[in-house]
Amino acid sequence: MKFLLDSNVLSEPTKAQASADVLNWLGCHWGDCVTSVLVMAEIGRGIDNLSEGKKKASLDAWFRNLKESMPSLPWDLETAVAWGGMVNAIKRQGYTVGIIDTMIAATARTHGLTVATRNTDDFARCGVRVVNPFESTHS
Repeated sequence: MKFLLDSNVLSEPTKAQASADVLNWLGCHWGDCVTSVLVMAEIGRGIDNLSEGKKKASLDAWFRNLKESMPSLPWDLETAVAWGGMVNAIKRQGYTVGIIDTMIAATARTHGLTVATRNTDDFARCGVRVVNPFESTHS
């Protein structure tokens, strides 16, 4: 495993006009990917917030399959301790980053992973490696 997928990358295949760059990137790297239970929580919350209908039913089915097929790293004590130092370092630099993003970044740091996300600036501020699969020049 090399990459921790953020919700914007993990959910991209569900979009009506999904980014070809992201789909290609996922096709090349899927076997090297994990996510965080926090990303799964974000996705689950988003689906739960939808009105009943075909879209919600389709996303529910996709999410059930995803939960079975995508490894999800836990939020544990080691990660929580790393998170505290990370947030303090970000604040000392004069920045703020959303709490969930900092928790995802701490998970990536603890496990030595690169975060795959469209939100590269915030994750880079957290001091973790990032890749943007939405850019055709990604590595």
